[in-house]
Amino acid sequence: MAAIIEMSRVFRYAGLDLEDPNPELAPREVLRHYARMHPRLNGAKIVDPVVEGDKQVYEFREANYGDKG
Repeated sequence: MAAIIEMSRVFRYAGLDLEDPNPELAPREVLRHYARMHPRLNGAKIVDPVVEGDKQVYEFREANYGDKG
């Protein structure tokens, strides 16, 4: 029989692991929540999660306005 493992979410920004404020929030809502404390997250993007052990890790990346492309 297979075991079901419930994974927790972690949100990573600038090398910091930020706790999930509410598992019922969508990742975009969590980003808005943390943007109040870290204004540089306004306009950031969310990288698809990777699995690390029993955690789903979402990374917040700041927008690079100076980049050409």
